Amino acid sequence: MKKSNETLQIFGSRNRVPNPINKNILQTTGETFISYGVSKGDVIEFPDNENEVVAYEQPIRPNNPDGPKQRLLQVKKNDKYTWLSLGVLNRTDFNREPTCEFCKEMVDLPNDWARIEHLFGKKIKVKDTVQKPFQKFDRQTGTRIEGESELRPTPVLEYV
Repeated sequence: MKKSNETLQIFGSRNRVPNPINKNILQTTGETFISYGVSKGDVIEFPDNENEVVAYEQPIRPNNPDGPKQRLLQVKKNDKYTWLSLGVLNRTDFNREPTCEFCKEMVDLPNDWARIEHLFGKKIKVKDTVQKPFQKFDRQTGTRIEGESELRPTPVLEYV
């Protein structure tokens, strides 16, 4: 996948200003917050090499630039350029178990850059969705409710 020639908008960028990130920053693991997710049937194509990588970090909460951030990678989803939240790749449930075999493989890699590098030139698809327990949060404050989980749908990913 070649990178897009046009700049893609990032949702919420007025209140949650995104910043470009490079390989050095990606050699850690970001938050698993997912605003650019995937749905059943989606096919995601990854950059071919390091020169094609376009990535950003964006605060999760408005007006909190120093708080937790999501990481976004430019990909092609269903043949259209868009963003993918990197947290989709290494998702774990409430019990810290990977949500599918693909995610288990990604969890075993040391950081976000290793996951991107592993996926150079590859495609994945969302085979299905399943219900898994995830951490419960207070919807109004975003505060974690300790010890509580709730079932939510999550994608089952596989290579094309």
